[in-house]
Amino acid sequence: MQPILVLAIVGIGVAAMSVGFLSNPIALNLQLLGVGMEDIVSPITAASIDFGVVKVTDSDSTGQFFKNIIQYCSFHSAQFIEPGGKLICKLTDFRGEAIAEGFLLLPQGYDGSDRVLIPITQLAFANANSVKNIHDVTLVALGPDPTTPN
Repeated sequence: MQPILVLAIVGIGVAAMSVGFLSNPIALNLQLLGVGMEDIVSPITAASIDFGVVKVTDSDSTGQFFKNIIQYCSFHSAQFIEPGGKLICKLTDFRGEAIAEGFLLLPQGYDGSDRVLIPITQLAFANANSVKNIHDVTLVALGPDPTTPN
């Protein structure tokens, strides 16, 4: 009977360890991107994004209809971006692929609490920026190029 007890204890221990390994949370370690002796960090930590939607008329064999098209992303943040920065607004589909985007150069920088419009100018296909095609938005905020001498 003793070998069965030892075997049962080992079995319970193995089961507990395997369940423990599967249920551990995974901690992500985010690293900064190094360029030479400097790190590239995001110039902001929070932002608000709205959309400028326009109604356009289209037609097919069934007649005329309206489409809602995202014309621009409206960006607002309480934080400052140094001169030479750039804002990129990417509109993504349900697969997470960017299907429309626009960018705005900030040669004078961005003063916190200003509202700027990022025009959507690049489309993967016709009407890619239609509200029906968009699932999510990604904002990329870049500071000045660290390799450019001051």
